[in-house]
Amino acid sequence: MDTQNISQCPEVSVKCFLLSRFHSLSNRQDACEAKAEFSSGTGILPVLEKSAVFQLNRAKDGARVLYVSAIALKLAKTWQQTPQDLAAQLAATLEPLCSPNFAVKAAPAGFIELELTDAGLGFWLQHLAQTKLPVPESRILSPVVSADRLFPIQYSHARCCSLLRMAHRERLISIAQPDVATAPQIWSLLVPNPIPWLDSGDQLRLVHPAERSLISQLITVLDNLAPAIANCSREKPVNYLKLADNLSAAFQTFYSQCRIWGEVKIETPKLAQARLGLVLATQSLLRFILEKLLSAVAPLEL
Repeated sequence: MDTQNISQCPEVSVKCFLLSRFHSLSNRQDACEAKAEFSSGTGILPVLEKSAVFQLNRAKDGARVLYVSAIALKLAKTWQQTPQDLAAQLAATLEPLCSPNFAVKAAPAGFIELELTDAGLGFWLQHLAQTKLPVPESRILSPVVSADRLFPIQYSHARCCSLLRMAHRERLISIAQPDVATAPQIWSLLVPNPIPWLDSGDQLRLVHPAERSLISQLITVLDNLAPAIANCSREKPVNYLKLADNLSAAFQTFYSQCRIWGEVKIETPKLAQARLGLVLATQSLLRFILEKLLSAVAPLEL
């Protein structure tokens, strides 16, 4: 995994990445200029309007990170093609644009499915764990939140920090600035770098349901934060407190069910490091929401 490429990734979230690939179809130089060319059976895709809004929805599947587009259904009547045929052609064109991060296929009824592969999950988890999110362009803050509602989120953040410092002391990981007084927004890892998300067979090490649930929630939070910190369209208002609450709850479940120390640390240290990577990603997002969007303190210890 190329950590330099990750740090330079222009897209803020997974959904932004996919939307950029859909928009790239609008700018394809080899796209046909007339409907007749597409209908002639050459396999060339129709020109997509550059101002088109591409609907992309996240499937409700906690075990996978799956997005679904109905663009073929929307264009089928205009181009006088069946949704299934048009979806197949669009999927074939999107596939090389999204590889190796996504598996792209045309599903029944003309939908296009884009699922994060294990390689893609490793890429985005590394991105989450080690890339500082930009300061929001427009600070659309939530209303003032009472201390008792913030405390569970702040507790989870402090717990993340405690786990990371403990792992640093036990030399399971090495943090560039572990001191509470000097800790930056992103706790940069010196070792391991990159985090060993994938095993020797390029399969994600994190397969426990609680791990998958936390990963799913991390991606969800990042997708919802994107409109606040980048030039992505905002479909509806975002409840930042609810986002943080859901992430905090997923983290607590993960922490209670997925061990890092003991036998895991001794017998499968890379799994322990990958789990610490999830802790680092969680800490990063919780701190961002607390400090940048809720105007609250993100305690590094309690």
